[in-house]
Amino acid sequence: MEPRSLFWPLAWLLFYPVFTLTCNMMDQYQNNGRCCDKCPPGSKVESDCTESTATQCTACNNGEYQATWNQEKACHVHHYCDHNAGLIVKTKGSSTADAVCDCEAGRHCSSEECATCVKNTPCAPGYGVIQEATQSSDTKCQPCPTGTFSDISSSVKPCHNFTRCENLGMVEKESGTSSSDVICETRKHIAIIVSAIVISGLVLVALLIIILRYRSWVKKKMQLQVVYQVF
Repeated sequence: MEPRSLFWPLAWLLFYPVFTLTCNMMDQYQNNGRCCDKCPPGSKVESDCTESTATQCTACNNGEYQATWNQEKACHVHHYCDHNAGLIVKTKGSSTADAVCDCEAGRHCSSEECATCVKNTPCAPGYGVIQEATQSSDTKCQPCPTGTFSDISSSVKPCHNFTRCENLGMVEKESGTSSSDVICETRKHIAIIVSAIVISGLVLVALLIIILRYRSWVKKKMQLQVVYQVF
């Protein structure tokens, strides 16, 4: 190949970078060989720039948003927080920000996308909450340890310690379980029971003594009658 035939291809390769269009991609975009200005947050491109006109922008419609400088011809629709799916609006959307949804009280997200919310699982009696549900996780339960109990089904209540009857000036009548507290009773009640038992015992002893003495008296009387008959 002749050297002259290589001149133009080499020249094009040498000077091509000089004529390459370079736009500031932060706030511009390329269109038909031109650098057009992007539209600011809260708006969209209505028409691209031309040789004689700049980019034409228009505000996003109600219920739509654009969060950044953009070259989009349409705005994004606000996320819909469906009450029937257990969602509530945490942050209302604007022209520059999407709406933020949250689960209503007593519910948590069913997936990472949080398209729906499900009810928090309650811990059954005999189990207590060790970690309440969050927006992304369910309730965590554990069996009540020895000395504690839970007598209700709850998604927020932990296990409680047994009542200490002695702190109330009472005595324990019935032991507690994992699902029931101990039962206390007053010391006065115990004293009455003990007194009744003692008195009952004394009465029985007294009756026994009376019966024995009566039988002894009857026996002696009969013996005297026999003596009188002999004489």
